Amino acid sequence: MAGVSLKCGDCGALLRTVEEAQEHAELTSHSNFSECTEPVLNLVCTACSKPCRSKTESDLHTKRTGHTEFVDRTSEAVKPISLEAPNGDKINISRTKLGYYTQLVPKFFLNISHV
Repeated sequence: MAGVSLKCGDCGALLRTVEEAQEHAELTSHSNFSECTEPVLNLVCTACSKPCRSKTESDLHTKRTGHTEFVDRTSEAVKPISLEAPNGDKINISRTKLGYYTQLVPKFFLNISHV
């Protein structure tokens, strides 16, 4: 099965696109990403339509707003991840026996300057 998310090997965050992984890397200085078959959650509040990407995020939304009903639309949003960098370069990956991809470090992650 093709991967449907990228997983940060440093903190476990699941990301939908290479662009999200790049933004995550820029914000956190994390650089160990792998393609994963676990989808990113898509819980949508029935009261205000706010999307939540984790149970923790939906719990926080409930605490702040009092909204308690969420619809799980994860399966509607799942699609194979594109391993093409924003500049059009292909990303080098290696496959393990478990079907996961490891050590996904696009070239553009290596050029991030840390302030």
